[in-house]
Amino acid sequence: MYRVLVVDDDVAVRYMLKRYKGWESFGFVLAGEASDGREALIKLDKEPFDVVISDIKMPGMDGIEFLRELRNSGNDICVLFLSTYSDFSYAKQGIRLGVFDYLTKPFSDETLGEALDRVKVYLDEKKKKKAVVNIYNKNALESSQVYYSKNDEKKLVSIILTGSLEAINLGDRLFEKIAQFTEGDAKKLAILMENILLEVDEGIYKAIPWIKNLENRPSNKSFEGMDEKELKEQFIDHISGWVRLVVKFELHQSDSLMRKICEYVINHVEEDIKIENIANELYVSRDYIGKLFKQKAGYNLSEYITKVKMEHAKYLISKGEYRNYEISEILGYKKADYFSQVFKSYVGCTPSEYRKNAGFNF
Repeated sequence: MYRVLVVDDDVAVRYMLKRYKGWESFGFVLAGEASDGREALIKLDKEPFDVVISDIKMPGMDGIEFLRELRNSGNDICVLFLSTYSDFSYAKQGIRLGVFDYLTKPFSDETLGEALDRVKVYLDEKKKKKAVVNIYNKNALESSQVYYSKNDEKKLVSIILTGSLEAINLGDRLFEKIAQFTEGDAKKLAILMENILLEVDEGIYKAIPWIKNLENRPSNKSFEGMDEKELKEQFIDHISGWVRLVVKFELHQSDSLMRKICEYVINHVEEDIKIENIANELYVSRDYIGKLFKQKAGYNLSEYITKVKMEHAKYLISKGEYRNYEISEILGYKKADYFSQVFKSYVGCTPSEYRKNAGFNF
């Protein structure tokens, strides 16, 4: 049975869900409830759950902030939002944070059952993939111990996080070392290199959990069927992709306050970010964080905010789901014309031209 946590400040809604008779028939058990996001996070920290059904608007920590906290911590639990039609514009933030589905209030037992059926299919598939990955990782790990030290992975992660191109050189040496021992066995080499990248990614996510909020981060692809040359190219591309991302978004900065500034901007990219807001959040003066950022990064904090927003704008355009004025609103710009001017100044073309040149037909 999959364990469900219900999060809603409305006692009546929680009662209605508790009395629903179809939980077991769909393979679920209602195992816990909370009145807001903060209480839900505490329960998730203490007990295992597979699904969260959460109201989107609640006093205290609302559904959006709750989901953001989950994703920042690396928790990919399946989340369904309860919302009204009036919540739609607000709920779009949930879509971008990876909410699985929505149930519109008031909902019927039939509608709930249909949603649970979709969740069941998703969780079953996820369980199968996890079982395969566990076996794969176990076998790869056993093999890898013959060919390289786990310290090689740790060193690779630590150098990537400094933003140094030395990470590429280390990756090259590591690849050649393993290729030598696998003696032309491309299949074995592919398994080992995929396993290393999985460990590298996890190491980076552990060091900077909120890096998962960046859409253009490197993603693991299957190396199956590749020859040694292709494997090396993909392996090095993955490492260099991380280095570029770390440097681009100033994530290599060791200063803790710099990290917090960058974290704030990335987490609030879809808001009208003011330097005053960042200063208030971090309990320092506006002038101080401005000077610190300029000293560490070599350019102004306002430019960094624009960079993060424009990179996110390119991602939103690539999704093909939003018009320019909608992207402007999402990013916190009051006027679409101003957003277009900022985008052109940063990218070199207008959002419409970028959309056309990139082949995103919308």
